[in-house]
Amino acid sequence: MRTKRLWLPLLLLGFVVLVVWTGLGRGEASPQDNRIAIIMKTTDANSHYWQTVRSGALAAAKELEVALELSGPLRSIDSDEQARLLEKAIEQRPRAIVLAPIDEDALAPQLEEISRLGIRLIIMDTPLLHHRADSYVSSDHVEEGREAAGILAPGRKTRPVYAFLTSDEKSPVAMQRRNGVLEALPAGSAYNLGMINVGKSEEQAYRTVKSLTAAYPGMNGIIALTDIGVAGAAKALKETGLSGSVKLIGFDSSVPEIQLLEQGAMHALIVQNPFNMGFLGVQAALDSSGGSATVDIPSATITRANMYAPENQKLLFPFVY
Repeated sequence: MRTKRLWLPLLLLGFVVLVVWTGLGRGEASPQDNRIAIIMKTTDANSHYWQTVRSGALAAAKELEVALELSGPLRSIDSDEQARLLEKAIEQRPRAIVLAPIDEDALAPQLEEISRLGIRLIIMDTPLLHHRADSYVSSDHVEEGREAAGILAPGRKTRPVYAFLTSDEKSPVAMQRRNGVLEALPAGSAYNLGMINVGKSEEQAYRTVKSLTAAYPGMNGIIALTDIGVAGAAKALKETGLSGSVKLIGFDSSVPEIQLLEQGAMHALIVQNPFNMGFLGVQAALDSSGGSATVDIPSATITRANMYAPENQKLLFPFVY
């Protein structure tokens, strides 16, 4: 009787040993099936854009019943801290990593390690230029630039004379937006005054726009490729009495930009949907179909005339709805 009672436990023990031995024989531990790591550009509570991405990711994790580990540097320019956080995420071997890269070059060792280990990689917002990802989730930034060109010169009734402002000349997003504008307004049909880096200074943007309007009286447009410097540009246009004749066009929906739009100091905003970006980023991480895919999130053009439409209010103030 005792022999019969021991037979089943011994069989189960043997099965467990076999499973453990098989797992050890694979070398690398397999990725955890139900855990996703998201590393944003910043976790700063004052960043309207990235806090909305976070909300979308958390909503997806709840709906899809996945464990989510969300992190990011406090400063959106701290590529060293982002590299450290990415390294930490790789060590945990999640099912997938969703990343909004600050500086691709600074993350090169980690990106290569992700590829070597076979961890699924989803890129949000900023494209990779030299490394492969399984999915890219973002708006079409080139198309955003074309849209800005259409706002600057509707019907080409007047020849656009305009300048680009940026806070980061190396930003792939800014460059794609610029390329979209140049594609829609080729040389000969418009006069481009160039791209001016105002750094992180509203004062520098203010002085730059004052100088441009003085040097080029026929100037009729400013396209701010990043949200930094927009307030300085708007101040310069207001002081020179050019707020109505020089179109100030920006991207995204920071609080200062929304305020300027409401005041009539900004002509238009090309606004992404960061909530959808976070949500679809998590969704793409769970996709097991294989291959590389681009998940396009359409942007919206918001002006003072349509900013109070319900669908646009949801984009501008996602935490209220």
